[in-house]
Amino acid sequence: MSTEITSLAGSLLIAMPTLADPNFWHTVVLLGVHAPEEGAFGLVINRPLDVTMKDVLGELGETPPEHNLPPVLGGGPVEPSHGFVLFESESPPDDDEGIVLSEHGLVVSGNTATLLQLVRGELSSRYHLILGYSGWGPGQLEHEIEESSWLVAPIDRELIFATPFQERWEAALKLIGVDAGALVTTGSSTPS
Repeated sequence: MSTEITSLAGSLLIAMPTLADPNFWHTVVLLGVHAPEEGAFGLVINRPLDVTMKDVLGELGETPPEHNLPPVLGGGPVEPSHGFVLFESESPPDDDEGIVLSEHGLVVSGNTATLLQLVRGELSSRYHLILGYSGWGPGQLEHEIEESSWLVAPIDRELIFATPFQERWEAALKLIGVDAGALVTTGSSTPS
């Protein structure tokens, strides 16, 4: 029996242990766009990369500031050189057309100027630079959810910006009352 799924934009997807795709092993994905007839767009929020923010700023011809910069995250396997900035705000800056998840106080932007404003402290906000994204074609995400590859949880900004990366998967499960140790696995502790 198939149930109709409405938009899940503004939710977290939590990869089940049975999802052995190495791109999504134990990931938490923030869904920014979801329309069952059009597909979905999301950003993995618990995969720090070896690339540093200083490296990225150097590529942009910017001098890195003296203060600590957040790690750069890998958002998914699609277009891994394309950057997005996820930050806390009710709306993007005037010259930005980002994805606004206003009920959660979050914006996703692909605008380099917005990233530089955040780095320079011109926008007072917690943020992540995320390279690449996760995408699903029409009906694909719904099928994966029906096959129990993903659990859906509400957004929690403290999980996104304050929880250590290695703890985010289990913390996301706790948001919906699931103990990671109680989940059935396929007998492997790593993806195939």
